[in-house]
Amino acid sequence: MRLGVEVVAIDAGAHTVTLADGDEVGYGKLIWAAGGDARKLACDGSDFAGVYSVRTKDDVDLLMLELDHGAKRAVVIGGGYIGLEAAAVLSKFGVHVTLLEALPRVLARVSGETLSRFYESEHRSHGVDLRTGVTVDCLLGENSRVTGVKLGDGTVLPADIAIVGIGLVPCVEPLIAAGARGGNGVEVNEFCQTSVPDIYAIGDCATHANDFAGGDVIRLESVQNANDMAAVAAKAICGNPSPYKAIPWFWSNQYDLKLQTVGLSAGHDLALVRGDPKMRAFSVIYLKEGRVIAIDSVNQVKDYVQGRKLIEGAVVVAPDLLCDVAIPLKELAG
Repeated sequence: MRLGVEVVAIDAGAHTVTLADGDEVGYGKLIWAAGGDARKLACDGSDFAGVYSVRTKDDVDLLMLELDHGAKRAVVIGGGYIGLEAAAVLSKFGVHVTLLEALPRVLARVSGETLSRFYESEHRSHGVDLRTGVTVDCLLGENSRVTGVKLGDGTVLPADIAIVGIGLVPCVEPLIAAGARGGNGVEVNEFCQTSVPDIYAIGDCATHANDFAGGDVIRLESVQNANDMAAVAAKAICGNPSPYKAIPWFWSNQYDLKLQTVGLSAGHDLALVRGDPKMRAFSVIYLKEGRVIAIDSVNQVKDYVQGRKLIEGAVVVAPDLLCDVAIPLKELAG
């Protein structure tokens, strides 16, 4: 194990990688598990002190130091999981949080409108100034430190700190330069092999055709995907190939709410609510052509656990049965 080193080039023919210090390391098989870097704002002020991403433990440690030093106003840019989780934590520490999302609703890329509106309401009830459909023009500062965020309409929001949670840029440049196919990530087959012989890629940086996305080529940024791809690559290298077939799952903790998701809801043509969101314990079940393809469960662990079989089996279930909380989902799996 060599820490604190960076791979800057790959020679696929020679089976070597070159490090930033000029050293070379040979390989028989190479697994690229470099993940990605937090995407930065493409505007003035994005490199000011007091502007953070939430990607590593060091990021969080620095944020906590800001709170210790009296930061009381935070602007969070991005209404995905990172932004919402950061807003929830900061508000619990007594920080005044303004959360900005460019799209019409939070979590728009990963969930249906019911879940988005529920979380918007929850955050506002905890004092978060949540604004959707807004853009950032630039960050303002004094002495190279952020003091505010200027919106596209000219509004200026004072800020002691700013958190940017607008996605991930996969770290694949050396792979692409070595001839691997890719763009927004590096392409891999069902055994996590890239187009370059003896090189595999796993995790956030690997694009793959996913059965639970209808065969579409996607990147999955999740612990589940990284772990399951690691097993697939290891088995292939050891001569026991087994294709990647894992069902996607995710989770998010915000306030006293535990969101658990199984499957991928993109492309759904019907979303059903099972339970009552007002009770803060419910599920949203997504269907496509009658088949259950994904479930978002809020404080409903049983639905999350039992719903997996409905998705894995591409089960067709009558909507009224799925909405009946008196019927456990496991009884509908057939």
